Amino acid sequence: MSWSEFIAAQSLADHAATDNAATLSQCDHLAVIRAHGDEAGHYLQGQLSCDLHEVDNGSHLTGMHLSLKGRGLVSVRIVRDGDDYLMLCPAGQSEAVIKSLMKYRLRAKVEFQVDEQAVIIGLSGALPATSPEPGQSGRNGQGLWLRYPNTDHALLITDTEQAESVWTVLVQDRTATNANGWRQADIDAGEGMIYPGAEDLFLPQVLNYDVTAGVNFKKGCYTGQEVVARMHFKGKLKQRMQRIDYTAELDLAPGETLRNSDGKAAGEVVSSARNHAGRSALVVLRRDTDGVLFKDEQPLNSQLGTLPYALPWKD
Repeated sequence: MSWSEFIAAQSLADHAATDNAATLSQCDHLAVIRAHGDEAGHYLQGQLSCDLHEVDNGSHLTGMHLSLKGRGLVSVRIVRDGDDYLMLCPAGQSEAVIKSLMKYRLRAKVEFQVDEQAVIIGLSGALPATSPEPGQSGRNGQGLWLRYPNTDHALLITDTEQAESVWTVLVQDRTATNANGWRQADIDAGEGMIYPGAEDLFLPQVLNYDVTAGVNFKKGCYTGQEVVARMHFKGKLKQRMQRIDYTAELDLAPGETLRNSDGKAAGEVVSSARNHAGRSALVVLRRDTDGVLFKDEQPLNSQLGTLPYALPWKD
């Protein structure tokens, strides 16, 4: 039985029944791009907002590839795999990621391709004792592990040949969920990415990448770096990504504008997911928001949620 046939036969829940339940999630909403070549690291260092030297030392980081005005066109979670780099991105953006990164390649010795054999599995809660330290990556017989820095979450990149056996071992005592379950895990972890519909909207630090090491202000030049650095050293952010929890039965699309009770634009959606209590979302919000938001004229019945890290607002 192939992996696709196996996973299609599983009974995957939309979400866990409680906040703290251990889950195993099929992450087919994500794709893996493999970057290889003698100059892959050097080239990516000049294209992404994060510091590849940290990745070379065992970290995994989320970084953006930016427009010249410093806004994220695409984002990836990048990890070292031997001599190559693996970049996780929204599945619907894999070709856009490759196109963006190829734009400045010229004669650089680097190639990009979607890894069709890669399978991504997400674990929330009760991580195995063999998983890496927070924020680190590590490989064992099951695949390449990426443990989140601030929460009890990890991603596992394995391959189609062993994905069924790995899933069967890990799913014991866990709720098996579909991709929505992992989108909720990312919201719980305060990990935002650029999804289709939100391209060219956000500076890296607006998605809190300055907190999660997704942007480095000392690494040197990369596309869009001047705008990002100017905001960091001389500007003052008036908006940042925050969490909201809401009960209205409304789906929120990435890039969609939400409004406050006065009908004024209050923020833009990064991602959203369904959960046992209703819905949650990561939304870029103005600093003074009270979390009471509307989609068009429809109330979300929302309130501000909590993130697993503090936001460094400047006075």
